[in-house]
Amino acid sequence: MNPVLKRFTSKFFFVFLFLVMLSFTVSANTKFGRLTGVNWFGLETGSYVFHGLWNRDYRSVVKQISDLGFNCIRVPWCNAMFNNDPVGIQINEYGVDEYTGETGLNLDLEGLSSVEILDKVIDEAAQYGIYIILDNHSRANDAYSAETLWYTDAFPESRWISDWVTLASRYRNKSNVVGADLNNEPHGNTGNGMKPPATWGYQESGYGDTDWKAAAERCAAEILRVNPDILIIVEGIEEYKGTGYWWGGNLMGVKDFPITSIAQGSLVYSAHEYGSSVYNQTWFSDPNFPSNMPGIWDKFFYFIEKENIAPLFFGEFGITGAAAANPSSVDYRWFTAFMDYAGQDCSWTFWSFNPNSGDTGGLLEDDWVTVNMNKYNLLKPYLAGNQGPTQPPATPSPTPEQEQPGDVNNSGSIDIVDALLIAQYYVGLDPQDFNQALADVNCDGNIDIIDALVVAQYYVGLVTEFC
Repeated sequence: MNPVLKRFTSKFFFVFLFLVMLSFTVSANTKFGRLTGVNWFGLETGSYVFHGLWNRDYRSVVKQISDLGFNCIRVPWCNAMFNNDPVGIQINEYGVDEYTGETGLNLDLEGLSSVEILDKVIDEAAQYGIYIILDNHSRANDAYSAETLWYTDAFPESRWISDWVTLASRYRNKSNVVGADLNNEPHGNTGNGMKPPATWGYQESGYGDTDWKAAAERCAAEILRVNPDILIIVEGIEEYKGTGYWWGGNLMGVKDFPITSIAQGSLVYSAHEYGSSVYNQTWFSDPNFPSNMPGIWDKFFYFIEKENIAPLFFGEFGITGAAAANPSSVDYRWFTAFMDYAGQDCSWTFWSFNPNSGDTGGLLEDDWVTVNMNKYNLLKPYLAGNQGPTQPPATPSPTPEQEQPGDVNNSGSIDIVDALLIAQYYVGLDPQDFNQALADVNCDGNIDIIDALVVAQYYVGLVTEFC
């Protein structure tokens, strides 16, 4: 073989191997990679707008989420937001944003509807490479706990599906809108709890339509018809054939009645998981706690991950500030055991970024700026992408004009595109807009496949600095 061709072929083999390895990294958990983010709620409440905009600019909130290393935002919304305008007093236009130092807040939101404000947040998130999961939290505003099923007298199934189709169609060309969490926490049980009970794979006699699995499949078919690339996220229920768990967390029915009508790659199962501060479940007082928890998680949902049935996503889990600061507390021990068990392999969105969650509080303190570092440090080791700062940043992140090693396309961020450009340069493809001065990230004097691998490792959080 010609020596030059042999050398090129050898290089091409290593780049091919690198790309194969990269494909496994990117496809981990979902077809969009592993999603690790936060919930930012408000659209599902009576204000019909993201909370916190009374003293933060929406762009500043998105930037802070990105600066902390999260790559996803789960956005709760309610069907009633299509019928109502945002409550204007919840959106402040005056003052200085305490995070960015910029004067004037939310100046481009005046007069917009809830959905138009959602548009703005989605577009801003795209600037930072942040994915969006839309979560239908309730039909009426603030009704997530009272509504056990996916429909009510005021909001029949047809309306639930048509609103989903409206959003799926609206965002089908927004590449960062990747998930449709069809219904938050289907619940209800046949004992002394709420009625009607959500079921999985069968109807509970006397309560009308209770089969949540069948309803999710009907809704998914309509969503995928207009937006075939979006992830269909299906939560569990509360009780399956007499055995109960957290609302939305019981996926036992998947063993008997798996969803088969949604194509592989499009289906994601989801569970919610909480500690004793939300409800003091019996397993928290088990003598073997927290060693008993993996068996419980396997029983109710984690078998899906172990048996590679479909990706698993934890749309909600959280912890109070007091518990996060106390390693001997029940919830600290539960939380760390849960993250050790599932946090590295599955996608998740922490509840919540907002500080005004009644159950757990938020990642932010009540000033809507300061990060609760006790909570953040429990999450940080499990982030899929950039590991974020050790302390909340006091100044804005570097702009594209500030050169960073590894950012070979001078985009202002170090991501998988930079790794691919270095690999292309290594095999002689002469990529455009390639800054050679930033490519030797291991400082060995060469630009080669090792540099590409190091940048890829940086992107997924396996390394946090170069050289």
